[in-house]
Amino acid sequence: MSSEEENEIMSKFIKEYIEKENVERKKTKALMSNTNYLEWLNQFTQDKEGFSDNDWLYFPERIKKSDNENVDKLCLFYEGIRQYAESNHIYPLKCNFGNFYKIRLNKIGFEIGILNGQGTKFFCNKVAVENEQEFIDFNDIMTGKKQENVDKINASLESLSNMILTAYESGVPIESIIYTIEKTINEITYKKEGKAKVFTR
Repeated sequence: MSSEEENEIMSKFIKEYIEKENVERKKTKALMSNTNYLEWLNQFTQDKEGFSDNDWLYFPERIKKSDNENVDKLCLFYEGIRQYAESNHIYPLKCNFGNFYKIRLNKIGFEIGILNGQGTKFFCNKVAVENEQEFIDFNDIMTGKKQENVDKINASLESLSNMILTAYESGVPIESIIYTIEKTINEITYKKEGKAKVFTR
């Protein structure tokens, strides 16, 4: 195979990848723009506590086609939540082999998560909303509402970044900067969780 043919194949691959990403981005944006998907989730989980997007992978005949199509969108829904959460400094809760976000629409709550093992699967659990502060309000995602502390956090992070740059430019070795940051994080973790992570230099 000539280099010209290789370049053509690579260009085609990149073009197809970008097109696929654009399509998925539009689908994700559409999912987050209204309550239709959450309303479907609420209806779909009336007779179950939760599900994952591979529960009917080998038994598609056991689920309605429209429901199966919506199950397949769970990964996009997770991605939409993740994008909003990250932009507002909201981080997922950890679980075995993955993480999840707690999201609510009024008084209806869900855990939307991802699990990584031999493969990747997305899951949804229906949960009670006992403390609204533990949940991301889906109305905030739809409207793109910036959370109250975001500007303050961004300003603090920018200040921290500038301090690190100043230290480095004044001759502090990058290894010493990394060590100090990790040591400080370890101390914060110790105070927060009441136990220290193993820390070695």
